[in-house]
Amino acid sequence: MSGLFSWEGILALLLGGLYGALFGAIPGLTATLAVALFIPVAFFLDPAVALPAIIAISTVAIFAGDVSSTVAKIPGTPASAAYFESLFRLSRREGPLYSLGISAIGSAVGGLIGSLLLILTASVIIKVARQFSSFEYFWIAVLGLTAGLFASGGSTLKAMASLLVGLFFALVGVDPTLGYARFSFGNAQLLGGLNYIVVMIGLFGFSEVLTQLWEPDKEQDEVKMARQTARAFFGRPWGLILREKALVFRSSLLGVLVGFLPGAGADIGSWVSCSLERIRQIRSGKEERDDTILLAGTTSNNAAVASAWIPALSLGLPGDTITAIVLGIFMMKGISPGPLLFDQQPHLIQSLYGTFIVCNLLLLPLYGYLAALLARKLLHVSKPLLLSVITGLCIVGAYAINHEIRDIWVMAGMGVLAYALKRGGFPLAQIVLGMVLGPLLEQNFMVSAIKSRWDITSFFDRPLALGLMLATLVIIGVGIRFKHRVGANT
Repeated sequence: MSGLFSWEGILALLLGGLYGALFGAIPGLTATLAVALFIPVAFFLDPAVALPAIIAISTVAIFAGDVSSTVAKIPGTPASAAYFESLFRLSRREGPLYSLGISAIGSAVGGLIGSLLLILTASVIIKVARQFSSFEYFWIAVLGLTAGLFASGGSTLKAMASLLVGLFFALVGVDPTLGYARFSFGNAQLLGGLNYIVVMIGLFGFSEVLTQLWEPDKEQDEVKMARQTARAFFGRPWGLILREKALVFRSSLLGVLVGFLPGAGADIGSWVSCSLERIRQIRSGKEERDDTILLAGTTSNNAAVASAWIPALSLGLPGDTITAIVLGIFMMKGISPGPLLFDQQPHLIQSLYGTFIVCNLLLLPLYGYLAALLARKLLHVSKPLLLSVITGLCIVGAYAINHEIRDIWVMAGMGVLAYALKRGGFPLAQIVLGMVLGPLLEQNFMVSAIKSRWDITSFFDRPLALGLMLATLVIIGVGIRFKHRVGANT
């Protein structure tokens, strides 16, 4: 803990959080890219200082992605795509300070719960995570896709069509199991597949520019600015959290459980939490509440951020792309991740725990409030100037991923496609869900099928896999039942 509370550690936290806030607010510039660009600096720092900086960068950058959802209706991360429409509507109805207050305070509470569960139950959940094989990962992907399908809020058939489009986009490139090129059309640049961040910028960012240009009167940009004080950011979200304690704990626990699974990351937890909250609202017959959907997604998202570090440090298996980068830094420093790390370097683990608590207690509220004030200023910018800036950010964000001009054309093409789909009433979030979970679904299905010699019954043999399958069937049954009920009442 000495490294964390030294002046170097405190400076690393503050500067890392500021860097993450500025970086994450720009569409396309993700928390992963922010950490990747920090590697040259981290190489020259002591691990006890580099670790707090990386945690601060990733924690704040993931929240800062919600700023673009508030201002420009562009989700900053695949996880925030699960709730960005709720965030955008809430910011227009209640003001940006309240909507981003739910995001920041909800993220902080979810991160704290995740950190505490991390400290208390790490050894137990590691044992559970070790029981997961390709069969369980396959059913987790199926569960996530099913929950997203029935939580679309509109036509299930149109949601399924969008989901299939996303799964098709996930197939572009080289088959991860057999190594065959698919849908590359002889173009070597497509062998690497379509980057879902680039696709997401086009689907939600550039398509919004096209919508405003071709149908400027379709959406009103009136934003409630009354009572936009610090209470709107700190007080009202806390009141919501206290009223929805069960939702907060349920979403945080789900985020922790998903984050522990190597390779799953925060995206699945956020999607499933938001989907379950939407299904619960449909079941109760109440009107969809954007504030609770946003709260479910943000708490689950940041709870998963903390737990993703445990499989990386204890098993050497990265929980997400950020922890994969951290493992590389550790190895450069001569630190070997594994079960012995907790015994041989307890000060490093204590610094990790302490950093998560400090980031969620102090950095998220502080930089979250500054980001909300910035968003409020941006909403006063004239529409032509704002659309020009959004277009520029879409181009910069798409190019920054792989530094390829091709990605700009992909982004633009996705924007045109999204505009056409929106006119037809097809949801766009399910496309991102298909692209995120498609590779996980395909790879684990192929691995499971090959090692079981295509014995389909093997997918139902293991108790954990059977439990996940039953949970999927429950969601299907509940979804079909209440979709019919909603259809009968309309």
